[in-house]
Amino acid sequence: MPLDLNAMRQQALNAADNRAGVVAQQIRNEIVQKLSQPGTGRQYGKHRSSSPGEPPAVDLGDLRRSISAVKIGPGHWQVGTNLAKAPLLELGTRYIKARPFFRPVLERFRVR
Repeated sequence: MPLDLNAMRQQALNAADNRAGVVAQQIRNEIVQKLSQPGTGRQYGKHRSSSPGEPPAVDLGDLRRSISAVKIGPGHWQVGTNLAKAPLLELGTRYIKARPFFRPVLERFRVR
């Protein structure tokens, strides 16, 4: 019985694509989980802010809701947000210290 190399190749590509999707969703879910933790910083009315170095505390929830994992091609997924404030929170500004929520999760997955 001859080997069907094309079928084997397609099976391997499908398996890799499925695994990439699973990992992308896991990364997204961990980021959302980080963005769901209460802050330990200052209290402003009903809102308690995050401390520098912590993920941003939930205020309106728009950042948390904006995190998505999207398939952009075979075996290629993009995890991120389209909110303009996300990089400002992640990296900080000259007025606000960084509240990283994305890079710590990526670092954990990079080690796996």
